[in-house]
Amino acid sequence: MSHNDRILEGEEGLRVYRILFTASPRVYAFKLAFVLREAAEGPRVAHLPKARQLLLEEAKAACAHIPADAPAYQRHMWDYTMSDLRQIERRLGQATQ
Repeated sequence: MSHNDRILEGEEGLRVYRILFTASPRVYAFKLAFVLREAAEGPRVAHLPKARQLLLEEAKAACAHIPADAPAYQRHMWDYTMSDLRQIERRLGQATQ
């Protein structure tokens, strides 16, 4: 599962990659971050900014384990995740004002 391009999606992907990430963070960091970001953009949390933020925070933590020698598209996951987090934080900040 770590050496192919296929990524499990949805709840199954979250469950599988959370477990595999604990065993081998460098190998599964990108796949976990990918499914977490996918979940953060899904309809289940579309109206729940705090839930989206938590998923993106977990994705950020996973991104920290993506190896420096990983393909560029994997290394850029950090940038995409941070951008989304900043956007949510701005929205949440505006909502409390």
